Amino acid sequence: MFNSSSELFTKVIPVTWYGKTIQFPITRIFIVLLFLAPVTILANLIGLEFVRSFSEPYSSLLRYSRGLVFLILFILMYGLYTRYIERREPLELSFTKFYKELGFGVSIAFGLVGIMVLFMYVLGFYKIGSFGSLNNMSASFVTQMMVGFTEELIFRLILFKLVEEFAGSWIALIVQALIFGFAHITNPNASVWTSTGLVISDLFLFGGAFMLTRRIWLIMGIHWGWNFFQAGVFGMPNSGIDRPSWIEPIITGPEWITGGAWGIEASYIAIALCLLIGICIFKKAIDNNQLVLPVWRRNKLSEV
Repeated sequence: MFNSSSELFTKVIPVTWYGKTIQFPITRIFIVLLFLAPVTILANLIGLEFVRSFSEPYSSLLRYSRGLVFLILFILMYGLYTRYIERREPLELSFTKFYKELGFGVSIAFGLVGIMVLFMYVLGFYKIGSFGSLNNMSASFVTQMMVGFTEELIFRLILFKLVEEFAGSWIALIVQALIFGFAHITNPNASVWTSTGLVISDLFLFGGAFMLTRRIWLIMGIHWGWNFFQAGVFGMPNSGIDRPSWIEPIITGPEWITGGAWGIEASYIAIALCLLIGICIFKKAIDNNQLVLPVWRRNKLSEV
Protein backbone atom coordinates (compact mmCIF):
# COMPACT_ATOMS: atom_id res chain seq x y z
CA MET A 1 0.00 0.00 0.00
CA PHE A 2 1.17 3.51 -0.83
CA ASN A 3 0.82 6.40 1.59
CA SER A 4 -1.84 8.94 0.64
CA SER A 5 -0.85 12.58 0.22
CA SER A 6 -3.13 13.79 3.03
CA GLU A 7 -1.42 11.46 5.53
CA LEU A 8 1.70 13.60 5.20
CA PHE A 9 -0.06 16.90 5.93
CA THR A 10 0.32 18.55 9.33
CA LYS A 11 -2.28 17.38 11.85
CA VAL A 12 -2.20 20.67 13.77
CA ILE A 13 -5.14 23.05 13.31
CA PRO A 14 -3.81 26.39 14.62
CA VAL A 15 -6.10 29.08 16.02
CA THR A 16 -3.62 31.82 16.96
CA TRP A 17 -1.59 33.95 14.58
CA TYR A 18 1.58 32.44 16.06
CA GLY A 19 0.36 28.91 15.46
CA LYS A 20 -0.75 29.76 11.93
CA THR A 21 2.69 31.21 11.21
CA ILE A 22 4.42 28.07 12.51
CA GLN A 23 2.13 25.76 10.55
CA PHE A 24 2.37 27.69 7.29
CA PRO A 25 4.07 25.20 4.93
CA ILE A 26 6.79 27.58 3.78
CA THR A 27 7.68 28.42 7.40
CA ARG A 28 7.98 24.72 8.15
CA ILE A 29 10.64 24.36 5.44
CA PHE A 30 12.95 26.50 7.57
CA ILE A 31 11.89 24.81 10.81
CA VAL A 32 12.68 21.30 9.58
CA LEU A 33 16.04 22.50 8.25
CA LEU A 34 16.83 23.75 11.77
CA PHE A 35 16.07 20.27 13.11
CA LEU A 36 18.50 18.77 10.58
CA ALA A 37 21.21 21.42 11.03
CA PRO A 38 23.04 19.72 13.96
CA VAL A 39 23.47 16.52 11.96
CA THR A 40 24.67 18.48 8.93
CA ILE A 41 27.22 20.36 11.02
CA LEU A 42 28.45 17.14 12.63
CA ALA A 43 28.74 15.46 9.22
CA ASN A 44 30.90 18.34 7.98
CA LEU A 45 33.10 18.18 11.07
CA ILE A 46 33.63 14.46 10.67
CA GLY A 47 34.24 14.73 6.93
CA LEU A 48 35.71 12.22 4.50
CA GLU A 49 39.13 13.85 4.76
CA PHE A 50 39.15 12.99 8.46
CA VAL A 51 38.14 9.43 7.64
CA ARG A 52 40.89 9.09 5.01
CA SER A 53 43.51 10.13 7.57
CA PHE A 54 43.26 6.65 9.09
CA SER A 55 45.08 3.67 7.61
CA GLU A 56 43.26 0.68 6.15
CA PRO A 57 41.19 -1.20 7.10
CA TYR A 58 40.07 1.44 9.61
CA SER A 59 39.55 4.08 6.93
CA SER A 60 37.09 1.93 4.98
CA LEU A 61 35.33 0.83 8.15
CA LEU A 62 34.90 4.44 9.29
CA ARG A 63 33.72 5.52 5.83
CA TYR A 64 30.99 2.89 5.71
CA SER A 65 29.89 3.34 9.32
CA ARG A 66 29.92 7.14 8.96
CA GLY A 67 27.40 7.00 6.11
CA LEU A 68 25.09 4.64 8.00
CA VAL A 69 25.28 6.61 11.26
CA PHE A 70 24.44 9.94 9.64
CA LEU A 71 21.61 8.40 7.63
CA ILE A 72 20.10 7.12 10.89
CA LEU A 73 20.61 10.50 12.59
CA PHE A 74 18.84 12.32 9.75
CA ILE A 75 15.92 9.89 10.03
CA LEU A 76 15.71 10.43 13.80
CA MET A 77 15.83 14.24 13.57
CA TYR A 78 13.24 14.33 10.79
CA GLY A 79 11.05 12.07 12.92
CA LEU A 80 11.36 14.50 15.83
CA TYR A 81 10.28 17.33 13.54
CA THR A 82 7.15 15.54 12.31
CA ARG A 83 6.15 14.43 15.81
CA TYR A 84 6.63 17.75 17.59
CA ILE A 85 5.81 20.27 14.84
CA GLU A 86 3.31 18.46 12.60
CA ARG A 87 1.99 16.06 15.28
CA ARG A 88 2.10 12.99 13.06
CA GLU A 89 4.19 9.91 12.36
CA PRO A 90 6.93 10.25 9.70
CA LEU A 91 5.22 7.89 7.27
CA GLU A 92 7.41 9.10 4.40
CA LEU A 93 10.33 7.40 6.18
CA SER A 94 8.45 4.26 7.18
CA PHE A 95 10.11 0.99 6.25
CA THR A 96 6.97 -0.41 4.63
CA LYS A 97 8.11 -2.09 1.40
CA PHE A 98 11.57 -0.62 2.04
CA TYR A 99 13.54 -3.29 0.16
CA LYS A 100 11.06 -3.56 -2.70
CA GLU A 101 10.87 0.18 -3.37
CA LEU A 102 14.59 0.82 -2.90
CA GLY A 103 15.47 -2.13 -5.13
CA PHE A 104 12.99 -1.10 -7.81
CA GLY A 105 14.42 2.42 -7.81
CA VAL A 106 17.98 1.13 -8.19
CA SER A 107 16.78 -1.15 -11.01
CA ILE A 108 15.25 1.82 -12.86
CA ALA A 109 18.53 3.70 -12.51
CA PHE A 110 20.56 0.73 -13.73
CA GLY A 111 18.28 0.42 -16.74
CA LEU A 112 18.59 4.10 -17.63
CA VAL A 113 22.38 4.24 -17.22
CA GLY A 114 22.84 0.82 -18.81
CA ILE A 115 20.88 1.82 -21.91
CA MET A 116 23.04 4.91 -22.32
CA VAL A 117 26.30 2.99 -21.87
CA LEU A 118 25.20 0.29 -24.32
CA PHE A 119 24.05 2.91 -26.84
CA MET A 120 27.35 4.77 -26.62
CA TYR A 121 29.32 1.49 -26.77
CA VAL A 122 27.54 0.37 -29.95
CA LEU A 123 28.29 3.75 -31.56
CA GLY A 124 31.95 3.46 -30.53
CA PHE A 125 31.73 6.42 -28.13
CA TYR A 126 32.33 4.36 -24.97
CA LYS A 127 35.36 2.11 -24.66
CA ILE A 128 36.83 0.43 -21.61
CA GLY A 129 40.31 1.82 -21.12
CA SER A 130 41.24 -0.03 -17.93
CA PHE A 131 39.88 -1.21 -14.62
CA GLY A 132 40.42 0.63 -11.38
CA SER A 133 40.23 -0.62 -7.83
CA LEU A 134 37.07 -2.22 -6.50
CA ASN A 135 37.59 0.07 -3.50
CA ASN A 136 36.63 2.95 -5.81
CA MET A 137 33.29 1.27 -6.48
CA SER A 138 32.63 0.46 -2.82
CA ALA A 139 33.50 4.01 -1.76
CA SER A 140 31.13 5.39 -4.40
CA PHE A 141 28.43 3.00 -3.22
CA VAL A 142 28.47 4.49 0.28
CA THR A 143 29.03 8.11 -0.80
CA GLN A 144 26.20 8.06 -3.33
CA MET A 145 23.89 6.36 -0.83
CA MET A 146 24.30 9.39 1.44
CA VAL A 147 23.95 11.83 -1.47
CA GLY A 148 20.80 10.09 -2.67
CA PHE A 149 19.23 10.07 0.78
CA THR A 150 20.10 13.60 1.88
CA GLU A 151 19.20 15.27 -1.43
CA GLU A 152 15.86 13.45 -1.58
CA LEU A 153 15.21 14.32 2.05
CA ILE A 154 15.76 18.00 1.27
CA PHE A 155 14.30 18.34 -2.22
CA ARG A 156 11.37 15.91 -2.09
CA LEU A 157 10.41 15.20 1.54
CA ILE A 158 10.88 18.81 2.60
CA LEU A 159 10.75 21.19 -0.37
CA PHE A 160 8.35 19.32 -2.65
CA LYS A 161 6.03 18.02 0.06
CA LEU A 162 5.61 21.33 1.89
CA VAL A 163 5.20 23.42 -1.26
CA GLU A 164 2.69 20.83 -2.46
CA GLU A 165 0.72 21.01 0.78
CA PHE A 166 0.20 24.73 0.15
CA ALA A 167 0.29 25.22 -3.63
CA GLY A 168 -0.56 21.77 -5.00
CA SER A 169 1.35 19.14 -6.95
CA TRP A 170 1.84 21.01 -10.23
CA ILE A 171 3.48 24.06 -8.69
CA ALA A 172 5.51 21.87 -6.34
CA LEU A 173 6.81 19.80 -9.27
CA ILE A 174 8.03 22.92 -11.05
CA VAL A 175 9.53 24.52 -7.93
CA GLN A 176 11.45 21.43 -6.81
CA ALA A 177 12.77 20.74 -10.32
CA LEU A 178 13.97 24.32 -10.83
CA ILE A 179 15.68 24.54 -7.45
CA PHE A 180 17.21 21.07 -7.75
CA GLY A 181 18.49 21.72 -11.26
CA PHE A 182 19.98 25.13 -10.61
CA ALA A 183 21.42 24.10 -7.23
CA HIS A 184 24.02 22.31 -9.39
CA ILE A 185 24.95 25.43 -11.38
CA THR A 186 28.12 25.90 -9.29
CA ASN A 187 29.43 22.41 -10.08
CA PRO A 188 32.49 22.03 -12.32
CA ASN A 189 31.65 22.14 -16.05
CA ALA A 190 28.15 23.47 -15.29
CA SER A 191 26.16 25.72 -17.60
CA VAL A 192 22.61 26.95 -17.97
CA TRP A 193 21.98 23.98 -20.27
CA THR A 194 23.24 21.37 -17.77
CA SER A 195 20.95 22.76 -15.07
CA THR A 196 18.06 22.97 -17.53
CA GLY A 197 18.69 19.35 -18.45
CA LEU A 198 18.40 18.38 -14.78
CA VAL A 199 15.14 20.33 -14.51
CA ILE A 200 13.65 18.49 -17.50
CA SER A 201 14.93 15.07 -16.43
CA ASP A 202 13.82 15.34 -12.82
CA LEU A 203 10.53 17.19 -13.25
CA PHE A 204 8.44 14.01 -13.36
CA LEU A 205 11.04 11.32 -12.61
CA PHE A 206 11.97 12.42 -9.10
CA GLY A 207 8.83 14.34 -8.19
CA GLY A 208 6.58 11.68 -9.70
CA ALA A 209 8.36 8.83 -7.94
CA PHE A 210 7.82 10.49 -4.57
CA MET A 211 4.19 11.26 -5.41
CA LEU A 212 3.55 7.62 -6.29
CA THR A 213 4.59 6.06 -2.98
CA ARG A 214 4.80 9.11 -0.67
CA ARG A 215 7.90 7.45 0.78
CA ILE A 216 11.58 8.23 0.24
CA TRP A 217 12.81 4.77 -0.74
CA LEU A 218 11.79 4.54 -4.41
CA ILE A 219 13.15 7.96 -5.28
CA MET A 220 16.25 7.42 -3.14
CA GLY A 221 16.89 4.20 -5.07
CA ILE A 222 16.62 5.99 -8.41
CA HIS A 223 18.88 8.85 -7.30
CA TRP A 224 21.41 6.62 -5.53
CA GLY A 225 21.58 4.14 -8.40
CA TRP A 226 21.77 6.85 -11.06
CA ASN A 227 24.81 8.45 -9.41
CA PHE A 228 26.46 5.17 -8.39
CA PHE A 229 26.27 3.43 -11.76
CA GLN A 230 27.48 6.53 -13.57
CA ALA A 231 30.32 7.51 -11.25
CA GLY A 232 31.22 4.34 -9.36
CA VAL A 233 30.81 1.62 -11.98
CA PHE A 234 30.96 3.00 -15.53
CA GLY A 235 33.38 5.87 -14.82
CA MET A 236 31.39 8.71 -16.35
CA PRO A 237 31.30 12.28 -15.00
CA ASN A 238 28.39 12.76 -12.62
CA SER A 239 26.96 16.30 -12.61
CA GLY A 240 30.28 17.58 -13.95
CA ILE A 241 32.44 15.83 -11.35
CA ASP A 242 34.94 13.08 -12.17
CA ARG A 243 35.33 10.50 -9.43
CA PRO A 244 37.47 7.36 -9.08
CA SER A 245 35.57 4.42 -10.56
CA TRP A 246 35.79 0.69 -11.17
CA ILE A 247 35.80 1.08 -14.97
CA GLU A 248 38.04 3.78 -16.42
CA PRO A 249 36.55 4.41 -19.87
CA ILE A 250 37.54 6.38 -22.93
CA ILE A 251 34.54 8.48 -23.95
CA THR A 252 34.36 10.28 -27.28
CA GLY A 253 31.60 11.49 -29.55
CA PRO A 254 29.24 14.47 -29.76
CA GLU A 255 28.21 16.09 -26.50
CA TRP A 256 24.53 15.93 -27.39
CA ILE A 257 24.85 12.14 -27.02
CA THR A 258 27.56 11.74 -24.35
CA GLY A 259 26.90 14.88 -22.32
CA GLY A 260 30.57 15.83 -22.55
CA ALA A 261 32.37 16.87 -19.37
CA TRP A 262 29.07 17.09 -17.48
CA GLY A 263 28.16 13.46 -18.07
CA ILE A 264 25.06 11.82 -19.51
CA GLU A 265 22.79 14.12 -17.48
CA ALA A 266 23.42 16.64 -20.29
CA SER A 267 22.78 14.09 -23.06
CA TYR A 268 19.68 14.76 -25.13
CA ILE A 269 19.08 11.00 -25.28
CA ALA A 270 19.35 10.49 -21.51
CA ILE A 271 17.16 13.51 -20.80
CA ALA A 272 14.48 12.15 -23.15
CA LEU A 273 14.67 8.71 -21.49
CA CYS A 274 14.34 10.19 -18.00
CA LEU A 275 11.44 12.37 -19.11
CA LEU A 276 9.65 9.39 -20.68
CA ILE A 277 10.07 7.15 -17.62
CA GLY A 278 9.15 10.07 -15.37
CA ILE A 279 5.89 10.70 -17.23
CA CYS A 280 4.99 7.00 -16.90
CA ILE A 281 5.62 7.11 -13.13
CA PHE A 282 3.73 10.40 -12.80
CA LYS A 283 0.74 8.96 -14.68
CA LYS A 284 0.74 6.00 -12.31
CA ALA A 285 0.70 8.45 -9.39
CA ILE A 286 -2.26 10.30 -10.93
CA ASP A 287 -4.09 6.99 -11.43
CA ASN A 288 -3.56 6.32 -7.72
CA ASN A 289 -5.20 9.64 -6.81
CA GLN A 290 -1.95 11.20 -5.60
CA LEU A 291 -2.42 14.61 -7.23
CA VAL A 292 -2.82 17.35 -4.62
CA LEU A 293 -4.86 20.49 -5.28
CA PRO A 294 -3.75 23.89 -3.91
CA VAL A 295 -5.00 24.57 -0.39
CA TRP A 296 -7.41 27.28 -1.57
CA ARG A 297 -9.09 24.82 -3.96
CA ARG A 298 -9.21 22.10 -1.29
CA ASN A 299 -10.85 24.56 1.10
CA LYS A 300 -13.40 25.60 -1.51
CA LEU A 301 -14.30 21.97 -2.24
CA SER A 302 -14.68 21.22 1.48
CA GLU A 303 -17.25 24.02 1.73
CA VAL A 304 -19.41 22.54 -0.99
